[in-house]
Amino acid sequence: MNIKTSSQPSKLISAIAIAAFMSSCSTPGGMNVKVSNPSEDARSGEIVEIPVADIAERLGNGYYAVLVDDEEIPSQVTYDSLLIFQADLAPKATAEYTIVVRDTLPAYDSKAQGRVYPERADDLAWENDIVGFRAYGPTTQRKGERAYGYDIFFKYPDKGLVLEKLYGPETSPKTWQTVDSLRAISNEQAEEYINSISYHIDHGLGMDCYAVGPTLGDGVAARLVGDSIAFAWCYDEAEVLDNGPVRFTARLRFAPKDSITETRLITLDAGSHLNACTVSYDGLRDSTAIVAGVPRRDASKALTGDNYIAYADPTQGPDNGKAMLGVIVPDRTTTAEEREGHIVLRTAVAPGENFRYYFGFAWDRADIADMQAWNDYLKNFKKSPLIISY
Repeated sequence: MNIKTSSQPSKLISAIAIAAFMSSCSTPGGMNVKVSNPSEDARSGEIVEIPVADIAERLGNGYYAVLVDDEEIPSQVTYDSLLIFQADLAPKATAEYTIVVRDTLPAYDSKAQGRVYPERADDLAWENDIVGFRAYGPTTQRKGERAYGYDIFFKYPDKGLVLEKLYGPETSPKTWQTVDSLRAISNEQAEEYINSISYHIDHGLGMDCYAVGPTLGDGVAARLVGDSIAFAWCYDEAEVLDNGPVRFTARLRFAPKDSITETRLITLDAGSHLNACTVSYDGLRDSTAIVAGVPRRDASKALTGDNYIAYADPTQGPDNGKAMLGVIVPDRTTTAEEREGHIVLRTAVAPGENFRYYFGFAWDRADIADMQAWNDYLKNFKKSPLIISY
């Protein structure tokens, strides 16, 4: 019996895969998988990960589909050769799935995707069914705009994927031709039209009403140089590695700074409020202090727990609700502190060491209503992992 431990960001819980390679575990032509929830809490949309190599050893190569009660559910093979799918389990319950080989796979409805938007200054924007994010790109940096951190998009969970709909009117040449025509008549009419299509205003799909500017935004990690945060500015290169239907993954590279090149691997799973992010620094010569956090915008209390911080940002606008931000740094010794107008977790990385952490948010008008519930969400990051056997 082989025992494997793998980490996955959806619901911020790792999965323990117990693989029993015995013929009795599989139905003819398929591979049976049991997923058990050892905790007292229901698990909804939990990500299950199974190495493709284990499946190929049992079933051979091909397109792998996942069945539950003979019904096919969305699944995805990731860039790092994992078959992933979502599981729903009651407390202390076990669910059974069957993996089969298909000649082709249907186009599943996606719950996680993103892309670079060259039409919007090279934004890399990505989303799942409940939250959206963006990182600013090289065009923004060339223009001299100091947008260092991650931006966020509020979303309604029942609206599905919305970024294409939000970006479309903002980036259409026809929109701005109309604006120019209206300005020739009345600036007031032009501004009314802009407000009618702006993604900074909620028109029923969600919006971007969070200010980033020269800050860490929602959860960027950065080195400390001396006693100051060394902001990395905007990404230099972006590569999308996974693009749904269950997981989005992108690799961002940043221009060298102080002879150190930073790379970030960001993963967002369907159903999760939090991205997993692995940061590496090429050229680092000594152990270096690093912080990950969010800017403080008012005097409200930040919540801290076992290696996490939570803060309710008031957002821009008179009545847009609050962005409840969160950062988790697991399996490390950290110190929560306030620095340069930010609430951060501080730790250290050694040369050649990767720094893995989680960042994200919840909107108090969506599925998590208040800071107590958000604090509980972050605190429960270290719940008992699902048990996966096959």
